[in-house]
Amino acid sequence: MQIRLLGHVEATIDDRPLALGGAKQRAVLAMLGLEPGRAVSADRLIEGLWGEDPPSSAAKMVQNYVWRLRGGGVEIVTHGRAYELRVDRERVDACRLERLVADAARGTGNGNTARAALALFRGDPLADVADEPFAIDEIRRLEELRLTAAELAIDGDLAMGRHRELVGELEALLATNPLRERLYAQHMLALYRCGRQAEALD
Repeated sequence: MQIRLLGHVEATIDDRPLALGGAKQRAVLAMLGLEPGRAVSADRLIEGLWGEDPPSSAAKMVQNYVWRLRGGGVEIVTHGRAYELRVDRERVDACRLERLVADAARGTGNGNTARAALALFRGDPLADVADEPFAIDEIRRLEELRLTAAELAIDGDLAMGRHRELVGELEALLATNPLRERLYAQHMLALYRCGRQAEALD
């Protein structure tokens, strides 16, 4: 099984897409997918789906969502009032992103690992469940990982002398992240190495 959260929520078995139901049911899979191999309490799932004002039937609805996901081929184990998604972390793109960014941060700086992390994104993370209460903090965290991966990739490319190819990418990143100081430093260096010293000083 593969779980994809860095875009619309998707799940496949042997490249066959699974039917995941509506937004709430997909959100349950997303919350479990962000913590594969760990028991996530029903209370946390309820809060993630409805915030501080859940319906009286919330627990039963969560059970129903889990039952339907199981029926679709997703392996979810019950632990009392908690649920665990049984899947290897490497088969969840968001978990693979975390590992690749950590590896890149410890690596030699060739940028390949960070570029591999960026390639996992198919769009905005958790795109089709972005309005669910749990998603706000998770989207912010995943977007931060994406920016960190971009910065690490750019560091690696600068070390390889690819400054000319980076100017446009850096300008696009700065247009959407104008307070990111590391990107400004990288942009200045790329411009300087391109012989554009006046722009770098500006």
